[in-house]
Amino acid sequence: MLNKFLKIQDTVDVYIKDLEQDEKVIVTFHKMTTRQRVEIITKKNVAEFLALLDGKKSVIEILNKLGEFSNEDAEKLITYLSNEHLLVDTTLDIDIDQRYDRQINYFDDMILDRRGAETQKLLASKNIVLLGCGAIGSTIAEILVRAGVHSLTLVDFKKITKSNIDLHLFATKENIGHPKVQALSEYLTKINHRISIKTFNEKLLPNTDLSKWIDNKVDLVINSCDEPYIGHTSLKVGRYLHHFKIPLYVAGGFDAHLMSSGELINPPFTPCIDCSQRTFTKALEGWKPTYSYINASDVIVEDTQLDSKNNYTVGGAGGLTMMSGFSANLSCIKILQFLCEDSSFDHTPIRYEYLPNHGVMTEFVLSRQEECNVCNK
Repeated sequence: MLNKFLKIQDTVDVYIKDLEQDEKVIVTFHKMTTRQRVEIITKKNVAEFLALLDGKKSVIEILNKLGEFSNEDAEKLITYLSNEHLLVDTTLDIDIDQRYDRQINYFDDMILDRRGAETQKLLASKNIVLLGCGAIGSTIAEILVRAGVHSLTLVDFKKITKSNIDLHLFATKENIGHPKVQALSEYLTKINHRISIKTFNEKLLPNTDLSKWIDNKVDLVINSCDEPYIGHTSLKVGRYLHHFKIPLYVAGGFDAHLMSSGELINPPFTPCIDCSQRTFTKALEGWKPTYSYINASDVIVEDTQLDSKNNYTVGGAGGLTMMSGFSANLSCIKILQFLCEDSSFDHTPIRYEYLPNHGVMTEFVLSRQEECNVCNK
């Protein structure tokens, strides 16, 4: 232990306050990421010892310089600070691109299973399949690539249209008429040229052979394919993945729920995909839409048309670009924590939704169904 090269974590601020009695001090360690505080009352020479922990000198070198600090006391202090996740052993440094420094600091504080640099390396090894490269799916892909994921498979059958440019953050006028998977792949490669991307300009159909997109090396499939309906596509994909024990993340942010998260489907830790969909079915049972009647509706119908020339789609729930971004970012908090294999990960399948007109976040919990043969085995 005394031969190690240690330093206080970069995300920790240290404050020292003198006490009047016994020449002691209060040392406060403030974790900036989590806002947690750790305080110890100790002698002034301990504060001097902490100040010299710069990661460039070994502990024994520092002790020899101080003189009045015993090896036994140093070992006890180091053990305590290590257990509180306040120290970093620089002799174990991993060669990681400096672009991830701030994220690694976050991992150091939030994922305590290993050092942040090791978590970053683990994240880079993950293999992700994304079904649907629309406003939500493409933003999730961008976030994951910026976070350090190096292997992606993109699946979408559509081409970029004019109406995509306001919601698809990767799309430009130059992309109009090009496949979404091609445009998104080019965009992501500009963010990190080291990534490996496979693209399939294909449509997910009831008879689609998913094995051509998803192999046994896949760590997570993200489904944001909402046509004809995300519940239908998720059932097909989820049932297939269940046989291979591959987790599925069903994205939110569709139709009128533009600011909703998705949920992770990973039996037996969560309900299976059938139970999840039945939860929605039961929750919506008996729901009836409210209709408004107006005079001269034929005038409205006459003036409403599909602008096929410019590929605009008329109708649908209103929305803003930042709503889709909110949904994707909210989802990625959970996705990244799962990919980083955080042992404190909460598998409770909760779908969150922010209601901008009320300023509140709602929760909807998916549950196992009594009649399910998968979840009740």
